[in-house]
Amino acid sequence: MDNLNYFCCPVCKLSLAKKDGNFSCQRCKKKYKTIDKIPILVDMEEIPDHLAGQIRYFEKENVIENDEFRLYEWQKKYLERFYKNFPDVKGKTILDCGAGSGYMSVGLAKRGAKVFVCDLTLKGLKRLQRISDNLNLSIETVCCSAEDLPFKNNVFDYFISNAVLEHIPREKDAITEINRVCKNRAGLMVAVPLSYRFLNPFLLPINYIHDKKIGHLRRYDKKKLGNKFKGWNIQNVYYTGHTKKVIKTLINIILRIFDDLKIENEDERKSKIKLWASNICVIFRRK
Repeated sequence: MDNLNYFCCPVCKLSLAKKDGNFSCQRCKKKYKTIDKIPILVDMEEIPDHLAGQIRYFEKENVIENDEFRLYEWQKKYLERFYKNFPDVKGKTILDCGAGSGYMSVGLAKRGAKVFVCDLTLKGLKRLQRISDNLNLSIETVCCSAEDLPFKNNVFDYFISNAVLEHIPREKDAITEINRVCKNRAGLMVAVPLSYRFLNPFLLPINYIHDKKIGHLRRYDKKKLGNKFKGWNIQNVYYTGHTKKVIKTLINIILRIFDDLKIENEDERKSKIKLWASNICVIFRRK
């Protein structure tokens, strides 16, 4: 951790002291270790059963054997949406919360942003840190919970929460943490699964099974997200994963007959249509 001034104790929010590569809080006496240069700023023994299951699931599912970085077409679209709404990322501080493969983090760091990455899946963080080191990017990785962020108040210009809120038990606490660590006029990207009532009825069983398998606890729509982020203005809304894309993507798993870029462009043309979409991505600007 090279940017200790940004970090704090996830429990009491006081500054951390560093000694021999490990960290401690003088107030609550919590101690935190480092694994492969990644700070573990969460008590893994106190992780709820649901999140522990999520860690096991994604450690198993997201198996990438090498450190080669590549962007899939759908990932490029999310980066394009971010750039379109927030073009001034150079020199800005960004927190990519629940970063997964880190495609947003790498893309933004390549544009000169100072990116902090947090996730509970240590395997993914290790791989992302190696990629960052190989590409000489400004990415700082930390293992922590979205509900108890180990960052000081008002330090981030932008916050990314893609495919995160639907997974976590204490959703309200996670949103409180977003509000705490973001600066005034900060930008925010939130991507979550869309409410069932807007989905294609024929695909409801598939989505329901997928939700249970992957650990989704809830779904959202524009109104619900607006109510949850009351201190923010909605700047843009995108609906993704429409029926045609879902069907073509499923066929491609077996036959590979459709071009991925064409699939994404076709879906992007429907990004303002919520009916029969699967996901919603909302861009906020703090009031």
